[in-house]
Amino acid sequence: MDTEFETLLYGQHFKKLYEKMSNLITAKYGLHKIEIEILLFLEEGGKDTARDIAEVKYFSKANISRAIEHLTECGYLTGRPDAQDRRCVHLCLTGEAEPVCKELLALRRELMETIYQGITEEERLVMRQVARKIARNITAELAKAGKGESAEPTGQDGNG
Repeated sequence: MDTEFETLLYGQHFKKLYEKMSNLITAKYGLHKIEIEILLFLEEGGKDTARDIAEVKYFSKANISRAIEHLTECGYLTGRPDAQDRRCVHLCLTGEAEPVCKELLALRRELMETIYQGITEEERLVMRQVARKIARNITAELAKAGKGESAEPTGQDGNG
């Protein structure tokens, strides 16, 4: 496999850079990485339940529950039961979370500026398109593996 491409897929360098940049915020607010990710997820809007977080971010339900509990204790989140399904709780950011989210969004902008240095807008667009396709392929393969299908090539398409 192409080493640079593999590095991108695994994201270890990106994770190290992101952690280095976010350590100041985690220390300042006494938050963990998962809590920061949950705040950013909710800030983006759209989906707002623990189940949504688990499906998109692939965090364990136990870690999500602990993080939500801590964020609620800190005053950054409130929960609102769903009108149709009481087991479902919609998470809402509070005013207390606003300064944290502003800093996190600024950090993300700075991070993206750093990693996109020297890359044209056209290259960024192509990269996003390719990344979406790769993500779909990975998700589809994981779904197949979850249904008990083999994750190994079968050779039925003439490629294996």
